[in-house]
Amino acid sequence: MKLIFAGTPTNAAQALRQLAASREVSLVITREDAAVGRSKTLQESAVAKAARELGLRVLKANRITSEHLSMISEAGAELAVVVAYGALIPKTALDILPWWNLHFSLLPKWRGATPLQHSIMHQGEGAGVTVFELDSGLDTGGIIAQQEVTLLENETTALALPRFTNIGMNLLLEALINHPSPVAQNGDPTFAPKIMRSDAQLDFTSTSNQIAAKIQALNPEPMAWCELSGQPLRIVEAVSLGNTNWGELGNKTRHPGEVWLEHKQVRVACANGTVLELRIVQPAGKKQMSAADWYRGLNGEVILE
Repeated sequence: MKLIFAGTPTNAAQALRQLAASREVSLVITREDAAVGRSKTLQESAVAKAARELGLRVLKANRITSEHLSMISEAGAELAVVVAYGALIPKTALDILPWWNLHFSLLPKWRGATPLQHSIMHQGEGAGVTVFELDSGLDTGGIIAQQEVTLLENETTALALPRFTNIGMNLLLEALINHPSPVAQNGDPTFAPKIMRSDAQLDFTSTSNQIAAKIQALNPEPMAWCELSGQPLRIVEAVSLGNTNWGELGNKTRHPGEVWLEHKQVRVACANGTVLELRIVQPAGKKQMSAADWYRGLNGEVILE
């Protein structure tokens, strides 16, 4: 069976290599070269690099137009596989052959651009992988295969994505052998839109579990942040210490956002008496550093907002 593959970022390149190891890929579709860094140097996508290394034919397109349909038809494929391509597949392309998409949640939970981030942010709700057949809706097609995946302790999106991709591709490769018929999605959908920087600001009137989950979900992009004296502070790594018995510690209850050093740990008071331990932070204009080093460079009361 000849296949078309569509994808763009690093985890999609990982998926392409897994697919090409056992299947014939007659065409790879990826997004066009993009300007990167301060120099705005054009760089090809991770999938384009992988396809070139594998000797595969590549179509670079930020969206599939009528001009690309003949190339898709001429590829002679029976099925197309999509992993994080970054653009909708139009009906004109869906009419040529079936398209299977690897999605990083248990659909219909977390339809949209950031399913894994939302699963982590909601402490494992809907965590898993789904192979489904694309239709004209937003992640609404029939389910081919699905598997629940348990998040590891303090697992960030950066760490989870390659693991989920490997699990998802194994599920997809198995489905290519069995080729089950699509089954309609069942249940009330939830949505996972693109996460903007404004969405990544922390609120310390939430519990430490909720805040830690958000920090893990938004690492590496766009990275959770808060403010200290009007300046942004990225929180790269933190863990929840849960509820604290303030009386046993001999401390007064602290206000949400209040920071202090205890047992060489940088701690932040959160809602309902819960405490967050900061481990790695990044002040504005500086490199990432340990929270303890950052805290030692401060003077006076420290309140995060």
